[in-house]
Amino acid sequence: MTMRLAWTVALAAVVSGCAARSATLPGLEMRFYETPAGGAAKQRIHEEFTLNATLMGDANLRYLKPAELLKAAETGSARGDPQKLMRAARTLVPGDSVVLLGTVRNTAGGGGSTNLAIYSLALACEKTDLDRPGDLRGCKGYVLRVLRTWPAEVYEIQSATVSFISDGGTAHGRIRAASEPGAFKAELEGEFAASIVELGSGRASADSSVK
Repeated sequence: MTMRLAWTVALAAVVSGCAARSATLPGLEMRFYETPAGGAAKQRIHEEFTLNATLMGDANLRYLKPAELLKAAETGSARGDPQKLMRAARTLVPGDSVVLLGTVRNTAGGGGSTNLAIYSLALACEKTDLDRPGDLRGCKGYVLRVLRTWPAEVYEIQSATVSFISDGGTAHGRIRAASEPGAFKAELEGEFAASIVELGSGRASADSSVK
C-alpha cells in the first residue's frame, strides 16, 4: 500500500468513526466551565458518551495551538468557518509522534440539526509501541466544541494522562485531561475505544480498513 493510500485509509477511519466498540465501556465525560477571575467556576455543559477514536503511529498534528486552528478557519471576514475548523483539527502530517483523534456528534439540548454540537479531541503524544499496553506520555493538543454557527470553542491541552491496552488492530484505554487555565475550561475523564493505524512503513494496518 502506498503512503498516499495509507493516509487516505487513516483519515477515512477517523471521519467515518471506524473504531473498536465495546458495550462494557462506561463512556467519556466532558465538562465545560465558565471560570471568571476571582469567582467560583460555573459548569455550563456536561456530556457523556462513548468515544470511538483512532490511534495513529508515526504521525503528528498539523496545528498544535488554538491560535493556529482559528487562523486556519478564517474566511476573510471577522467570522470563522466551523467546517474549516474541523478539517484543520483533523489535519495530520508525517512525524514521530502518536496521535489520538476522536470525534463525537451530539444534539445540544435536544432539537434538530441546528443544535448539533461536534466534540473533537486531538492529542499528539510521544512515540511508543502501540502493540504493547502502556501510557501515552507528553500529550498535547486540544478539545473542540463546534456548533453549526460561529463562534466555536477551542481548549488547549498541555498535559493529559492516557493509558491503553492494545489487542491486534484495536485498543481500549482511559484518559484524563483538563484545558489550560482561562476564562473558560474543559475537563474530560473516562474510557475510549480506538482502532490502530500504523503509517511509518508506508502502509496502514489491515485492521484499519473502513467498515
